[in-house]
Amino acid sequence: MNIKVFTGIVFLCLATVSAKSQQQDWKVDASVILEKISEPDFPDRIFKISSETVKENVADVINKKIDECSKAGGGKVVLASGEYFCEGPLILKDNVNLHLEKNTKLVFSQKPEDYLPVVLVRWEGTEAWNYSPFIYASDVENIAITGKGIIDGNGSAEESFREWRPLQKKDQNKLREMGKNGVPVNERVFGKGHFLRPQLIHLLNCKNILLEDITIKNGAFWLIQPTYCDNITVRGVKVDSRFINNDGVDIDSDTNVLIENCNFNTGDDFVAIKSGRDQDGWRVNKPSKNILIRNCVSENCLHGISFGSELSGGIENVICQNLTFKKVRSYGVQFKSNKDRGGYLKNVILDNIQIDTAETCISFTNQYHSYSGGNNPTAFENILIRNLKCNIAQEKAISMIGLPEMPIQNVKLENVTIQKSGELSVVDNVINMSFINVKY
Repeated sequence: MNIKVFTGIVFLCLATVSAKSQQQDWKVDASVILEKISEPDFPDRIFKISSETVKENVADVINKKIDECSKAGGGKVVLASGEYFCEGPLILKDNVNLHLEKNTKLVFSQKPEDYLPVVLVRWEGTEAWNYSPFIYASDVENIAITGKGIIDGNGSAEESFREWRPLQKKDQNKLREMGKNGVPVNERVFGKGHFLRPQLIHLLNCKNILLEDITIKNGAFWLIQPTYCDNITVRGVKVDSRFINNDGVDIDSDTNVLIENCNFNTGDDFVAIKSGRDQDGWRVNKPSKNILIRNCVSENCLHGISFGSELSGGIENVICQNLTFKKVRSYGVQFKSNKDRGGYLKNVILDNIQIDTAETCISFTNQYHSYSGGNNPTAFENILIRNLKCNIAQEKAISMIGLPEMPIQNVKLENVTIQKSGELSVVDNVINMSFINVKY
């Protein structure tokens, strides 16, 4: 075990250490989380669409069927096998299951004017009015996207929203300043003439959600982003979208979330758990909590499971178990914030995590980039990582960097093996930490 120990840390540097240094007086129970999660139920009504009979804009046809289905009391809007080209967003309504049959492919246009008028979104942790996400819902209940079909964000097109990323900095900074200064949300209008990329699937303030068996490809920005939502199940979903900012799922100020049996190959985080950015996150004040992520695989991602950095509303009560990451291009397990964020991260259990290769296996930092001079550090506490195995950490096995004024607290590593690592591990400003059967 090679470790560099800095001033300000209370740490026992042994491969096997008694747990007496940490009294675990907190508990996160998967069964308690599952008790609060149930799938939406839909009437037997079927509203079917065939690509062969569509003679107008597919988005208009599907939205009409969604409206008809919802007004009838709910049911299933079925896209029969075939390819559909949507020139505009799909808007989900109460009690509608949008079902893509096997061999169905839903492809979205890349014309900005197709995604106007603007709608309310949360963009990288700050609320704004922006181009509509490709699939959008706001303030509805009992919704689903299911089936064996493919949703293609068309980000690989020659001209796509993906090309906006190098152009977004001015608008990105403007929105962040609006959030910092408390500009009323109805005055934060972007859209035409601006370059904030739209999300692929963005569900805002919705309840009782199911995403099951679909495949998602080629997003230009965040792929699946439920925000302020409650009672969410994501099951058997496949993601193959490897452009920058393509996270598998962004859990964003959501409660009662189950993600299971998924395969996410992404250009960014496998799953990111967030809850708002800085002052705007404090204003909304909604944590992400009661989250279970289990039995999932990623063959290729930039980061594995990620907490933050937008966590100003707080994150609590999270269990991640039975996750396999084959190639992680940066951090395998990442907890990140900075002194602008505030908020908190507590009561997290990671159990049975398998990582083939990563740059750094386990990373904690309260000094993440984009810091702009605030004085609101994030409290990290009550974190258990057990039964983790990593074959190769090309850089550090473990990096834990807290702050002198806000040390990371109550961290326990148990049955952790990192077979090979490059640089010395770093632990700085961590108190009440225990290692039990840790080898690296």
